Amino acid sequence: MLRQLSQVPRRCWSVNSATSVWNPLLQRLESIQPARMTSSESGPKECKVIQEEELTRGKWLYLSNHHWTDHTGKERIWEVVGRTTKGPQDQDCVAVVAIVSRSGHPDAMVLIKQFRPPLKSYTIEMPAGLVDNGETIETAALRELKEETGYSGSITGIGRNVSLDPGMSSATMKIVTVKVNGDDAVNKDVSRVCGVQGEHIEVILVPLNSIQKCLMDFAADGLIIDSRVEAFALGFALTSEKII
Repeated sequence: MLRQLSQVPRRCWSVNSATSVWNPLLQRLESIQPARMTSSESGPKECKVIQEEELTRGKWLYLSNHHWTDHTGKERIWEVVGRTTKGPQDQDCVAVVAIVSRSGHPDAMVLIKQFRPPLKSYTIEMPAGLVDNGETIETAALRELKEETGYSGSITGIGRNVSLDPGMSSATMKIVTVKVNGDDAVNKDVSRVCGVQGEHIEVILVPLNSIQKCLMDFAADGLIIDSRVEAFALGFALTSEKII
């Protein structure tokens, strides 16, 4: 289906043509009457976790069974991985969308390449890390950016609390946007290999106007692209093409 759609001339993707295609289907759906509940039936119940049963705990992670009730009221069990480092704050960690502006160069996104043992592969990611106990999101974002890339910048926005892998983990994060002045003296001689406490992180500047091609090249070389980077690149492409 994707291959077939890609062969459709771009002029076909107009509001008028989309409307002409979908109108008959919409009219058909509107004609279908929804099933009505009888007096003996009730709506879905609210799902909720009723007990957390820890199974094992390591230095950084723990595994637990979450006993919960589904929309029918039936009790079920879900295996959940959590972080032992999570403090009183709502977020376990922070990720940074850092955009570097330099004279004579197109704006570029700061990405990092590092080895991830769970994937047995090198990955392309945003700078990111855990929020230390008592640390604010702003402080954590700028600290991680400096530790992992050597860059310093100013925060331009803080996102909502988002999940990382809601089917497996309780971990949540906030994404922070940072503007980096590449002409500033503090950012002039940034090392291309950074990291602390045994980390070996390669810093990569990817021009925004060619981010899709760069990610395709990385994937072709066998690297795994982090889902947040892929989502950013897709959103940037869609916005640039003005189709959303």
